[in-house]
Amino acid sequence: MVILGAMAGSQVAVVGAGHVGAAVANALVLLRACDRVILFDRNPARAEGEAWDIGDAIPLLAEMEIRPAGDYADLAASDAVVITVGAINAPGHSRLELLGQNAGIIAAVMRELDRVCPEAVVILVSNPVDVLTRIAIERSTRATHLVMGCGTVLDGARLRHGLGELLGVEQEDVHVYVVGEHGDSSFAVWSSATVGAIPLADFQLPPSTTLPEVQDELSMRIRGRGREIHARKGYTSYGVAAAVARIVRAVVRDEGRIFMVSVRAAEEYGVGDAVLCLPCVVGRAGVARQLVLRLSDDERRMLERSASVLDAAYRSLPVDDGSA
Repeated sequence: MVILGAMAGSQVAVVGAGHVGAAVANALVLLRACDRVILFDRNPARAEGEAWDIGDAIPLLAEMEIRPAGDYADLAASDAVVITVGAINAPGHSRLELLGQNAGIIAAVMRELDRVCPEAVVILVSNPVDVLTRIAIERSTRATHLVMGCGTVLDGARLRHGLGELLGVEQEDVHVYVVGEHGDSSFAVWSSATVGAIPLADFQLPPSTTLPEVQDELSMRIRGRGREIHARKGYTSYGVAAAVARIVRAVVRDEGRIFMVSVRAAEEYGVGDAVLCLPCVVGRAGVARQLVLRLSDDERRMLERSASVLDAAYRSLPVDDGSA
């Protein structure tokens, strides 16, 4: 049985069967994003346990397949690969503090993926996702448009949901982007926010509520949400898994959907080689094209600050000659 809308025989690999990787694999199955999911882990028993557990749900859903793997060669036919491996940030620490531990891991994974599936679209989830996406782009032999990070897709969903609830409208009718770093220097592009076809600045707010109050409250909420979840359960998994599965489905089905993914910024932004979260059209070719946002002066300064934070983090890494 071929899943409606999916490319015939489509295969998606998930590298890492930890909390996030297993949740991504499960979300791919629940969303029927492809025909086959390969769950790879260096510990084959872990990959088997998670894959078998997820696979038990398939008879209750729709016909597809999930296979465990412990060898990169099993990823060879993949149309997309999701990378979730690496250390996770401890409560109270920033995503950027993980960089030194995870940079070498991502470089090594990209070498293996270039060897076994050089045409696959690669989606980074490991943190700090923006800097690690830059490392993946620069260390990979595949075309730049085939590599992206999961960006602020989840952050944006949280923002639209919160704003929709506040205004009493469906979140699908709320349009506002969260850009910059997937982290503390991210920000919402309020200047272009709309509700339906109406600019947010002109939309009727609840009584005794001002627009600056709404913006401040929601901005703080989306920045702190991940930390609050970490403080309670030690990691996040389900929300990001759903976000990644939506990106994967757009790739496999060539949907041409717009997502805020981690990419090398277009020249028009004037931030050099920094990789950060910006709106892109995502489809079978990965990043089909990058859209250039019209920003206010304050928003442009915030984007430049975010790019500066990420560029400094990247340049803090030891020089790697690529021989490791």
